[in-house]
Amino acid sequence: MASIVDRPKASNQDDLLEIEKYTNGLIKFIESSATPITIGVQGEWGSGKTSLLNTIKEDLCDKAGAKHYPIWLNTWEYSLLSSPDETLIKIISGLVSQIGDLTQNQNNENGKKAAAALGSLMKGFGGVMGGFGGKAIEMAGDAIESSTARKSSDNSIKALRIALQDVIDEAIKNSDKKAFIFFIDDLDRLDPSVAVNILELIKNLFDLNNCIFVLAIDYGVVVKGLQSKFGKMTDENEWEFRAFFDKIIQLPFSMPISSYDVSRYLKSHLVKVQYFEESDLDNEETLQKIVDIVGWSVGTNPRALIRLANSVGLIEIIRGDKKIKLEERVIEFALVCIQVAYPVIYGFIQKEPNFTTWDEQFSLEILKNKKIDTSDLENLKDRPEFDEDWEQNLWKLCQINSFLKQNVYQLSKLLNFIRDNLPKIDNETIEITLNRLLSMSSVTSVSTDSVVVSSKSRTPRAKQKFAKFLELFIEEELSDKYPSDYINLFKIISRKDSGALYIPIKKDKLDFDFYIYTDYKIIKIFINNRTAKEGARKRTISWFDENMKSDFNQMRFRDKNRVKDNIVTLDTINVENIESRDDVLDKYAEVIKETLDIFLTKISEQN
Repeated sequence: MASIVDRPKASNQDDLLEIEKYTNGLIKFIESSATPITIGVQGEWGSGKTSLLNTIKEDLCDKAGAKHYPIWLNTWEYSLLSSPDETLIKIISGLVSQIGDLTQNQNNENGKKAAAALGSLMKGFGGVMGGFGGKAIEMAGDAIESSTARKSSDNSIKALRIALQDVIDEAIKNSDKKAFIFFIDDLDRLDPSVAVNILELIKNLFDLNNCIFVLAIDYGVVVKGLQSKFGKMTDENEWEFRAFFDKIIQLPFSMPISSYDVSRYLKSHLVKVQYFEESDLDNEETLQKIVDIVGWSVGTNPRALIRLANSVGLIEIIRGDKKIKLEERVIEFALVCIQVAYPVIYGFIQKEPNFTTWDEQFSLEILKNKKIDTSDLENLKDRPEFDEDWEQNLWKLCQINSFLKQNVYQLSKLLNFIRDNLPKIDNETIEITLNRLLSMSSVTSVSTDSVVVSSKSRTPRAKQKFAKFLELFIEEELSDKYPSDYINLFKIISRKDSGALYIPIKKDKLDFDFYIYTDYKIIKIFINNRTAKEGARKRTISWFDENMKSDFNQMRFRDKNRVKDNIVTLDTINVENIESRDDVLDKYAEVIKETLDIFLTKISEQN
């Protein structure tokens, strides 16, 4: 049994999503385009942008006889442990260094000019030049002290543009190449304001002849990055956001995610993790059921499909030699899809597995005092998706957030599919069947607190709000920001009047839990040593003292003279003056995002 690795598709791998016609069309456009030009490859995180860039690079730059020089830049790598200004300087350095590496034997003097201008510009931003490396920097030598380096920053930018153009023109003249292609990846992983600054940098500094820029960027990131300049986007000012984007991007290319043929992709991955036999999915009816289930839930995002395949693969490993009928396996697959795409609804199913019995009392218990406008529902009762009582209560439950509102039709279709494919037996047996399937699918749930395997062990209502809040927050705010390896570590503790997001860390010689806790009176960030070994506890405390003290000024030991039960408090925020619990949770979410940005960066650097 094998897992599916979430990596961009290599150029020599099969086109399982069958988007070759779109890729070839873009390649032909780039081949024949005039320069300079900037192409924006748009798509949500995980939609295949990097895979597309790999294919373009292989075809236009790496093949024998290719006519383009490649420059590849992963902006996320340059941003790690760097301020926004340092990130920009590193990116300039990275681009110039790669140009110098490709052309050093052709035009050494122009390379020196470019490096000299770069050195002057970097001094203007604070002299953060050390550690960038690359031939272009090495070639600078004494030239960095030239008259060019002593000019103002504006003149340095101008000098750099001129020097870069000279280097590029000379490289083209002395080879069979026709242009440089700059592949700029992972812009959507940066802070949106930094991503926008990089776009402006590219426009102002690298808008040069014989240069083609292919940027992996999403319009939504640009919108967020421009809010400090234009305010929140409205119908009235939308044109300002669009004008900025159009100024930078001459050709927008949207990943054709809605056109992905996921049947081959799904079949390949689900057979690889041994959740389905190949013969099962050779049956067109069964394969179509799987495709429909995914279409109503996870969608066609390749990263989401990989996560789904790995989830069911783990379930199959845990099941071991136990047999399960194909019909039940399909239903279990649908439940996992609900868990991945709609974790809040999955939690409701855990509370009451036989969703066809969901009535007004059930929805009222969940919604409590939340007011729901049901006027639209009256107009939907004649539709097949909402003509039954349980479907109407599903509609009410989906009004709790905008994402579920948008997908309420898909959810109704998915739950109806499960109902229609269950054995036609009594409600009690249906509940037993669903509980049995839930007991397996729950092992891949994001929340540890919401696992419910029978109606007798349901999580108390008081615990559910916090747990579901964190589930949704992780899904909507964190899952696209951090790699799945991090997301899978997140754990949730939920009690009546308190709760925490915590991350168990066992790396090298460190062994501790990292907590972000609230009891609605304070928000507390602390670590708890798990190990009983005194030396290991001291190492953990020492690591935090060396690496985190400048980030968390309140860091202190509960008892400096004791190592037993050693707790390190990093920060405490008083929220007693916030009246609404919902507002406290908003503040808690803000603290989580800020804290994880610091902590995960530091711990990822630990050797």
